[in-house]
Amino acid sequence: MKSVIISIHGRVQGVGFRWTTARLTNRLQVAGWVKNESDGSVTVRAQADETTLHAFIEALKKSPTPYAKVRNITVTNRNVEDFKKFTITD
Repeated sequence: MKSVIISIHGRVQGVGFRWTTARLTNRLQVAGWVKNESDGSVTVRAQADETTLHAFIEALKKSPTPYAKVRNITVTNRNVEDFKKFTITD
């Protein structure tokens, strides 16, 4: 099990990015959360096995919604927590 914080910059707010990310996590079985940041970026806390996380990050780079334009992604390792599901937060 691996846990990361993913910071996504670009046109990622107001385009359904959080909702389509949540659908992607359900398909890949990733736990954690996603939220909009005041600077216009989106932060994702994601937890899954390493192979699944890699696939998830690659999908985020391509954007889970056609309306977003991902410019940059930063991934930072975190300690594993006891996430049971994936949620969308404000």
